[in-house]
Amino acid sequence: MGAVEGGSRPLMGLVLLAALASSIPGSPAFAAESAFSAYGLGTSAFTAGVTPPPGAYVSGGLAVIRGDIDGALTFGGIEIDVAMEIKKFVSGSANLLYVPETTFLGGRAGLSMTVPFGFIDIQAQATGPLGNTVELATNGWGLGDMVPRLQLGFDNGDFHHTFYVQGLLPTGRYEEGFNPNIGLNRAAIDFGWAFTYIEPTSKIQLNGTFGLTTAFENEATDYDSGDDFHVEWAIGKDFGNGFLLGVVGYNYRQLSDDTGAGVPAILEGFKGEVDAVGPGLTYTTQIGKVPFILNARHYEEFNAKKRFDNSVTIITGTFVF
Repeated sequence: MGAVEGGSRPLMGLVLLAALASSIPGSPAFAAESAFSAYGLGTSAFTAGVTPPPGAYVSGGLAVIRGDIDGALTFGGIEIDVAMEIKKFVSGSANLLYVPETTFLGGRAGLSMTVPFGFIDIQAQATGPLGNTVELATNGWGLGDMVPRLQLGFDNGDFHHTFYVQGLLPTGRYEEGFNPNIGLNRAAIDFGWAFTYIEPTSKIQLNGTFGLTTAFENEATDYDSGDDFHVEWAIGKDFGNGFLLGVVGYNYRQLSDDTGAGVPAILEGFKGEVDAVGPGLTYTTQIGKVPFILNARHYEEFNAKKRFDNSVTIITGTFVF
């Protein structure tokens, strides 16, 4: 067995991986560069369609992702036809949302910025026809891709809905080759609409978010990931003591093929998709005189095609000023 650790010596290991993988028949191919979408699935859950009252909202978040994939994909601009495992991807984030007093078109506007950072530990492996295995591993910390967002929300009794547009800025750590890339090195824009309905008697809350994402070309690799459509949903019951418990999920479908000179022939014509479901909760309280909102949810993905098959846990805390 040969092994290469860290992001500074990837090429020799990748050559060995490619040589072994070329003898493995029937490998499926994976869509979207690095098999990651530009939109963070699981971002939206309870109170998805609510734009809050005027004020400043400061949030911190933590996401833990584990997953695996088996087949061909491009990672850091290099084609790999192997098994790959996300042993751990821990992503933290800081978010500031500002909602001004002034209304616009009868709705409340909101402007926010999310700054993520994270640690990733990944491993790729290929086994040749004689049973010989080559393994490549890398891990490291880095800044993620920042997300600015503009939204406009409306209230109609127990029904609330919000239109939004957000971007993905390629500010994250990225290097060509098999490296611990926290960023995607491609800009993207996402348009969407979210709603929340709270049934007044039972306090059952229904939420949905629908979004369309367009990514721009990764100029370092000449790879242009296809457009995708995502739906996130959450159903919960408010128990009246600060707790809201329920079920959350999401559905992702890539609508168009990946294009560009950097797309290997084996990847052409493929589109990724995945579904997920899991438990979720919201707890609202006060710390001193400052309102505090805790959100926690866990997603188990299934029906993953041309993507990583992940297990995702997300926890966020928000202070209201």
